Amino acid sequence: MTTDAQSISYRPAIVHQDDIVQGDTCTFRVVLTDENDAAIDLTGTDADMEIKRLDGTLVMALSIGDGIIYTDPTGGEMTITIDAADTASLDPEYTYLYDVQWTNGSNVRTVVAGNLRIMKQITD
Repeated sequence: MTTDAQSISYRPAIVHQDDIVQGDTCTFRVVLTDENDAAIDLTGTDADMEIKRLDGTLVMALSIGDGIIYTDPTGGEMTITIDAADTASLDPEYTYLYDVQWTNGSNVRTVVAGNLRIMKQITD
């Protein structure tokens, strides 16, 4: 599953990733822009994503080089990929919480947050 790029400004975007099939690769792109819709240069910055159960238990963490890559750093674009082996470990018919935080020096911003809903896979 790949989603269209989400243009995100300084306010977090609420993006619900519905119907991710257990055992499938899930990929989505995020493009960071400033208040004038100009791309934010990601060079020298960091990004992290955490997926948690509703009770706050950490299920998965992604970071630069481990699930998150800057596909166009000067264009503000990052791609986040949850591998098939990782989605296989998620409980089907369960909704998880996630967010993506972008760090630029000492500034930390949540740029995307929402739910991940997992569906049971049929084909192994």
